[in-house]
Amino acid sequence: MTTANDFLATLDNQTTHIANLKNQVIQAKKVQLHTGLEGFNAPLAYGIYRHTGGNALGVVGDVFEPTNLQLFLDAIECSVLESGLDLDLNKLTYDEYSDGSKIVFRMPLKKYEIKTPMVGDTLETNIEFRTGFDGKTKMSLGFYSLRLWCENGAKNWQKDVDLAMKNTTNNQAKIMTFTNEIFKVVEMTQNHVKLLNNASLKAITQKQIDTFLTNLTGYDVKGYKDLTTRKRNILDAINGAVAIEMQNTGANLFSLLQGVTRYTTHNLAENNVEKILFSQANVLNTKAHELVFAELN
Repeated sequence: MTTANDFLATLDNQTTHIANLKNQVIQAKKVQLHTGLEGFNAPLAYGIYRHTGGNALGVVGDVFEPTNLQLFLDAIECSVLESGLDLDLNKLTYDEYSDGSKIVFRMPLKKYEIKTPMVGDTLETNIEFRTGFDGKTKMSLGFYSLRLWCENGAKNWQKDVDLAMKNTTNNQAKIMTFTNEIFKVVEMTQNHVKLLNNASLKAITQKQIDTFLTNLTGYDVKGYKDLTTRKRNILDAINGAVAIEMQNTGANLFSLLQGVTRYTTHNLAENNVEKILFSQANVLNTKAHELVFAELN
């Protein structure tokens, strides 16, 4: 039974953890760039730098406003507490990608059991709060899922919630509450798991797999012999990954999807989390999920 003292101790630990994260985050500085040459006027371009200097995290226009990550953390903390959901702020992590130009705060949501022939086929889900200093990465919320049954993992990022906005002065005030978006992300994860379970029940044929791969890659599987060696190698690698998954969980849409994520994780991203989240691997993962889930409607 949780006592009042236990509750207060938890809050105290969370406050300390958030304070420690604030000491780790980038405190971005916006510095106008100049040519350094007399008579050569510079455009309104700015470099975004760490407060300690070094290389630019991004080059942006005059309307871009770098996110204050300490305030971002305050917004996360307040919104999580306000939501009343069973989320552990002590497990909130801070990660920098692309040399600090992309930022992710990640916190565990739930683990779900996927209904497949494999015992202990578990999906771990996390909520992610993202922003960046490269002028391209929007502030956004979403979830990251990882299938724990093997190193393959159904690694996937989705951000279809209302908060996905550019880093500008007018938008900075909007980050102060994420509560409604947190509820939406939780609902998204539950729906995601439901769709995966439904996918495991829908059998597929080789013809359907070929059509899927054509739609996924843009390569005409029927004209396999006429494709370049590179394209044939890609199709062979995906087919090989799909075959492994189907051997474990049957010839169904779920296995087909897991085959694609196996390929993107091992072949494209080489198990590099940054590549999984931000490169072509994520683009292919997202498209594969869309194609599979469209078959369930």
